[in-house]
Amino acid sequence: MALTLRICHKCTDNVKKLKKQLGKLEPTAKICVGCQSMCKIGKRKEFVIIGKNEIVTAKSAKKVVKKVGKMLKKCD
Repeated sequence: MALTLRICHKCTDNVKKLKKQLGKLEPTAKICVGCQSMCKIGKRKEFVIIGKNEIVTAKSAKKVVKKVGKMLKKCD
């Protein structure tokens, strides 16, 4: 089963850029873009949901991509 990464199009400043960066990290991952009902977090920070319930947050898109990369390396 492929890895799923979910991002919100309403909370994320530049969805295309974030989607592209996440795609480079894990080319086989399915990246879902849509409302994730996480507005309370999304107002303050960028976030990515890995799988069904692992939430990664950071103050910028660059930092959240870096954190997601570290988590994916741990899983390998």
